[in-house]
Amino acid sequence: MRFLTLRVRTFLFMILNLLLAFLLTGAFSLFHFQEETTDYHLQRLERKESAIISHIEYIISGQDSVLRTYDEWSELFDERLNEIGSVHKLDLAIYHPKGERIAASVNAAENKGVLPERLNEFPKGGRRVPLGRKVDDSGDLLISTSEILDADKEVDLIVKTLYRVDNSAIPESEIEYLKQLVFVYLFLLLLGIVLAFVLSNYISQNMRRVIEQLKKVRLNKSNEKLDWRFNDEIGELIQQYNDMVEQLERTAVELATSERESAWKEMAQQVAHEIKNPLTPMRLTLQMIEREKDIKEVREMATNLLEEVENLTHIAEAFSRFAQMPGLQLKRFDVSYQTNRAVGLYADRGVRFISSGPVYAKVDKEQWSRIMHNLVKNAIQSVPETREAEILILVSKQEKTATIRVRDNGEGIPEPMQERVFEPNFTTKSSGMGLGLAMVKNLIENFGGNIRFETSPEGTEFIIELPITTE
Repeated sequence: MRFLTLRVRTFLFMILNLLLAFLLTGAFSLFHFQEETTDYHLQRLERKESAIISHIEYIISGQDSVLRTYDEWSELFDERLNEIGSVHKLDLAIYHPKGERIAASVNAAENKGVLPERLNEFPKGGRRVPLGRKVDDSGDLLISTSEILDADKEVDLIVKTLYRVDNSAIPESEIEYLKQLVFVYLFLLLLGIVLAFVLSNYISQNMRRVIEQLKKVRLNKSNEKLDWRFNDEIGELIQQYNDMVEQLERTAVELATSERESAWKEMAQQVAHEIKNPLTPMRLTLQMIEREKDIKEVREMATNLLEEVENLTHIAEAFSRFAQMPGLQLKRFDVSYQTNRAVGLYADRGVRFISSGPVYAKVDKEQWSRIMHNLVKNAIQSVPETREAEILILVSKQEKTATIRVRDNGEGIPEPMQERVFEPNFTTKSSGMGLGLAMVKNLIENFGGNIRFETSPEGTEFIIELPITTE
């Protein structure tokens, strides 16, 4: 799932947190709104019920005598209760303290279950002791029971009031509050999305910065460290990266030192072996000279001795060239011309030169000639005696690179030996120290270029690439 990157996961996680927070806040707001609505209806019922009680008490106060019996109350409220219900827009019923219904509003027939003919919970003798106001909630209907007391604080009448809960009748203040809440939520959601996007990009950007630096880490060069001003998780990661870079540099130095020591040890063994080979015949020759009396034989032995000394001189010179590599005199030369001049000596040995024109690069003129001699000699020696040598030297240039190819028609380099071609003591010949290609590689890298090869049973091609200079 490539698309679920760290940035995307961070962004989605933040958005999920925001939505969860808004959901919980919305649920709490809804619960609060429902509570507010319930309180609103209860308070509204209480206000209307208080007005109804006051209305009934006003009617009772207008009577000349005290009413006690059921018939007296029924005569008084039989017609007027409809008027009271119509004025206050509520259904209600009035009951005698004995539980009998005295009168009901015009819609009482629709509410027989809640405004019955008689209140069953009353004792047969009636109830005169006040119990106070009571409200029963049956969902969409509130039933309030109140008492009207006489001068002696005893129950004179019982009033049941019905209040139908209409949730569509939301107060203006609540509607305004909900609108503001929705606008605030939308604003916070958009702000949260923007902040989540910016923060996720910020985190992933710094992670990508570390990743890019990790891609550039190399063992053979100085690696750049990163700076971070916060002591957080990313800072800890960057600190670990910086520690790794330091450790890698120390390891590179130790490895280079170890490789140099190992190379010099191998080189010393090779030099000792190459020098030891002619020393034995030289010693035998000197011993024979001590016993020999024939001048002709002595001269012949001296000639052999000089040849062995010459071999030792060549070995010492080869080792000196590889080990010392005197300071290079890099100057801008036409590599095509210098190459043609160096390989022209081998024209009678199957060597052809092809160039696309002048190609300028900074090289050491003397060392470049040595490089070409070495590569051409190797190419000639790689061709078996059963074939006619065909060595092709190609010089070309691209936009910023000069390319020099040395191609032969030899038998190629065996696969097990390909990895060791540029090692100091590698050679496929019966004589020599194998310093040539190692020296070539060292010189070309000092010129700022590189060398590689391609090989097959039909031949080998060495490819040199140098940076072109314009000045």
